[in-house]
Amino acid sequence: MKLRKDWSLAYLLLYICQIGYWLIIISVALELFISFAHLSGNHIVIRDVSVNLELRQFEEYNDIELDNIRLNIPERMTSDLHISGPYEEVKGGFYFFNGLKLYENAVFFLILFLFSKVLRNVAEGDPFHAKNPSYLYMIGWTLIISSLINISFQFLNMGHFISLPLLSDLSLPEGIDITSLDMFGKDFMIAGIFNIVLGYVFKEGARIYEEQKLTV
Repeated sequence: MKLRKDWSLAYLLLYICQIGYWLIIISVALELFISFAHLSGNHIVIRDVSVNLELRQFEEYNDIELDNIRLNIPERMTSDLHISGPYEEVKGGFYFFNGLKLYENAVFFLILFLFSKVLRNVAEGDPFHAKNPSYLYMIGWTLIISSLINISFQFLNMGHFISLPLLSDLSLPEGIDITSLDMFGKDFMIAGIFNIVLGYVFKEGARIYEEQKLTV
């Protein structure tokens, strides 16, 4: 990544995207190293499993009256779990949850990588490059497909059509329930549609630009 002297907003965004996807690569490599480093003998550790919890033991504190103000505090929270145990008992969860993290990082990496391609063409004075619409379409469809996967997974999980490794079998204290995975609460549908529309705009711009060049 070579910095240029003729700075522009497009170059700034380009460098941010490049830094972003390299940070994803580094963080994934570190996460894999740390995760497999915890495979000590027959003991395994699963780090940072983001979940939504329902805490029914706090029901009595849901409604609080303060002078003329009434507070309603839902008994829900989001937390990161660290699970450890014998390899044979938790290996399924280990590969499942780390696989989900890889999926999530792969989506963000692909988006930043493709967006950096668009920004490079814009920064170099060729906003209507023939490949820019394709890059934007790929970004849009990546966001839409990942959103459909996230929504479907969340629906199936909350409807108990699928069970989560380890978490579905845990005997938690009374009043504490794991309702869903928080990592699948993300919906990028609007952003995906916006990128597809933007790709169409770039495609039309490229067509008009080519027609003007032929006319001249």
